[in-house]
Amino acid sequence: MKNVLITGVSGYLGHRLAAELLNRKDVSLVCGIDIREPDIPAEGLHFTRMDIRSTDIKKLIIEQNIDTIFHLAFIVQPIHDTKLMHDIDYNGSLNILTNAKDNGVRQVIITSSTLAYGAHKDNPPLLSEEMTLRGNKTYPYGYNKRIADEMIQAFAKKNCGLIITILRPCTVFGPKIKNYVSRMLFRRLTIGIMGSDPKVQFVHEDDMVEAALLAMEKEKPGIFNIAGDGTITTREIAKILGTVVVPLPAFLVYPLLELLWRLHFPGIEVNRGYLNYIRFPFIADNSRAKDELNFYPRYDALSTLKETIKKAQ
Repeated sequence: MKNVLITGVSGYLGHRLAAELLNRKDVSLVCGIDIREPDIPAEGLHFTRMDIRSTDIKKLIIEQNIDTIFHLAFIVQPIHDTKLMHDIDYNGSLNILTNAKDNGVRQVIITSSTLAYGAHKDNPPLLSEEMTLRGNKTYPYGYNKRIADEMIQAFAKKNCGLIITILRPCTVFGPKIKNYVSRMLFRRLTIGIMGSDPKVQFVHEDDMVEAALLAMEKEKPGIFNIAGDGTITTREIAKILGTVVVPLPAFLVYPLLELLWRLHFPGIEVNRGYLNYIRFPFIADNSRAKDELNFYPRYDALSTLKETIKKAQ
């Protein structure tokens, strides 16, 4: 029987994961921490308001005899305070890992992101887990995913007694997901970059939760890309949504977006670095997750998009 701790439990995925774990016969205790209480408390969840950088993590792990940790508590959308972003993503994750190693935890399952690979013109058609992370420095959100991921990998190599499983999901979508990507997606008018129509991939929220549970069951250390099968281009997405795309040259869009970001202009949730991620492909290969975790997503890119659209109808 497992005693589980979920960091970031008040987020949508954390809440979904807690609900699934509470119904499992191989789980005897589910604890959750977050800086805010869940909007809809899960019956049976032992919730504690706590920052992942807190020294009280040690006490919680010992008192509740935690053996499995799902670490989901990261900055979930770009913010202007890059120092705070780094502190939470990097130092907060290191605090969780250190206390897990020192206090008898068997496995830590951590969500990273395919953003850590970076979006570059010379990216191969498929990005495998062994490839060097090149999260774009111009996009602090993606860059922080990269350096946090690299730190976790280094920690895992030095501490083989702790099972560390890194899940790198692509953009998580679904009928109940609400994030900065989905908010931008559903605008009726958007700006595009001339000559760019990259392929993108999605993973359905249900498949993401299933991947996390499989990682716990298999107790496999290592890195796994979590993505639905197939891709869809940005133009195809716009056509399905009925979005009007106004194409502008890159030399104009980049400085304009950066200016609006720095001015905290309403509705602008990303800086210029994000444009690389809608200009160049970063498609992750999900074959390792299939082979080693038995993760076979039920939704492909197109069906995930259609499921996501349902929330707007």
